[in-house]
Amino acid sequence: MYTLVVLTVISAAALSARAMGTSADRLRVVNVTSDSAPGWLPSPELEQRARKTALDFMGAEDGARYEDAYAFLADIDRKNQTLSDFSGSVRQFNLTAGPVLSRQITTLTWTKDPAHAPLPGVYAAFDVVSRFANVDRHCGYLVLWQSSPEQPFRVMREESNFLDNATAASIAKKSPSAVGQAWATLSAHCPNYRPDARLEPLPETPGASIGYPNVEAALTALHSKAGVVFTTRNGWTIAEDAATRTIWSFPPVGNAAYPAAVKRQIVEEGGSVSIDMAVHCEAKKQACDDLVRSFEQMNARMSDGMRGRQ
Repeated sequence: MYTLVVLTVISAAALSARAMGTSADRLRVVNVTSDSAPGWLPSPELEQRARKTALDFMGAEDGARYEDAYAFLADIDRKNQTLSDFSGSVRQFNLTAGPVLSRQITTLTWTKDPAHAPLPGVYAAFDVVSRFANVDRHCGYLVLWQSSPEQPFRVMREESNFLDNATAASIAKKSPSAVGQAWATLSAHCPNYRPDARLEPLPETPGASIGYPNVEAALTALHSKAGVVFTTRNGWTIAEDAATRTIWSFPPVGNAAYPAAVKRQIVEEGGSVSIDMAVHCEAKKQACDDLVRSFEQMNARMSDGMRGRQ
């Protein structure tokens, strides 16, 4: 385990903003290992490149784009696993975990030319906490490597530790406290993991925001409405109402947010296109908040796509 040297880097612009008392006064915290090259610090531009690579890689895995994800691996990693082996491993995890709900980078740690690394260069280690449709407990880390300043970052190592909801439920039937003990054992392999880390709770809107008093009433009404087409995708029930340009999404039994209804309607006004979303969730607050955040991310991607087509 590395000993960390935590440095607070303040740019000249931030110092100027501080003197003026503006909101641009924000600190950039950089974690560097004690065995890193003396005096070396990553630039903000380098950090942006590393973060983009990490997000692109995880996005390829979550989106089942296995060849794209495999292309991020360093040559030393490709020698140890073929595309078929890599794809099979990620595919199995995706089947178990279900669709991703959220991913949060909790800590980023840097080192340059460490003595015990397999290769010289810059290393960026991302600690990650995630939630999936079938996995509420997940943590791990992703290590990126850059051989030289002109080269892109490559994935040197990835580790995931998780307790899927079905297994947790099985353990809880025998001993509720054993679930926490099992997760404590698994999460101990995740550096810098804090089990009490939580995002701020989202505000709630009273009343029937989806037009129906509850999830069951929404499903019943949609099944009886002409023109609504039902499909199943990754266990989720999807109802598409072409007449109103509305898509309804209902998570399956076993999902942390079950029962819930997500109503998204495409709205055109003044030459622009937007997505109007309303959520009715009858599960626990944290699971409902995670559901909303995951759909907000999907809506952002959809909006970007629609703007691109326009």
